[in-house]
Amino acid sequence: MRASSLFAESVFTTSAAAGRRRCPRLAAVPVTLFFSTGRGSPAMAEEAQQPRGVKVGGIHDAPAGRENDLTTVELARFAVAEHNSKANAMLELERVVKVRQQVVGGFMHYLTVEVKEPGGANKLYEAKVWERAWENFKQLQDFKPLDDATA
Repeated sequence: MRASSLFAESVFTTSAAAGRRRCPRLAAVPVTLFFSTGRGSPAMAEEAQQPRGVKVGGIHDAPAGRENDLTTVELARFAVAEHNSKANAMLELERVVKVRQQVVGGFMHYLTVEVKEPGGANKLYEAKVWERAWENFKQLQDFKPLDDATA
């Protein structure tokens, strides 16, 4: 008799009023699950969906074309408007240059944006926006000029 069968029979026995009764049909199913290789596990499915070299929870570049996506542009407008209200500034969003993301209890969006300053010069800024869409929550975490970056 195989070791897995012995394990199953010893674990999956039930006691009746006066003696023991075995449940061999029940025993076969858990043994299969217990000794499975894990090929269909949720962790492996998630791992297969991740591009090679990208760590879960790490910052990664968004797919190409995301700069022009309506949702991304709205996040950039939100970031510029929040910065303007906090810093009493008058920046105007010109375009989104680059998008990076991180999964952190929602999404942390790292947006490189080109803005027009009051003097008319265009400059690059890095905006960091935390979003939890299911709660309708957005918060500007950081908004800073990129060093010596004039667009």
